[in-house]
Amino acid sequence: MTKEQLILLLKKYKENKSRLRLKLREKERLLRQLESIKEAEPKTGDTDINSGIRSKNSISDKVGNFTSNTVDKENDLKLELESVEKEIDELSGTVEEVEIRLDSLKYKEKEILIAYYIDGCTYEDIGNRVYLNLFGQTRSDRHIRRMIERSTDKILKLRLKCPKNVRKMS
Repeated sequence: MTKEQLILLLKKYKENKSRLRLKLREKERLLRQLESIKEAEPKTGDTDINSGIRSKNSISDKVGNFTSNTVDKENDLKLELESVEKEIDELSGTVEEVEIRLDSLKYKEKEILIAYYIDGCTYEDIGNRVYLNLFGQTRSDRHIRRMIERSTDKILKLRLKCPKNVRKMS
């Protein structure tokens, strides 16, 4: 993994995590829809006394149409569910990679990298606000820049499998 890929991975962390949560919610919705289709019984239409006199074929056509529409809808939902599960796997791998890499850092390094890459803070903002809140001291821009570079190099040296979609982005 190159440094540029790592930075892109860090910068897209929040977006990927949010997308993962949305995809998980979508998966639950699709599973509920599939379950409701399986539980649905075909309705035979009117219950009047004379309803069967008009045409017995219309009742069987309704049942047949309902069944074929149900099968089509179920197949469509299964295909959509497969696609969503594939996206969930990719996103969870990407999110997990970032979390593992960040967990390998010390608390200070982790917080500063999160502030810089994920939250988009400037060196000055990190030195004056973030570092002050965390440790009760301020640091110069140069000091923060060195900490970010060292921390980035440290997590870059970890030997983890790079997600496929990160390679495609660069």
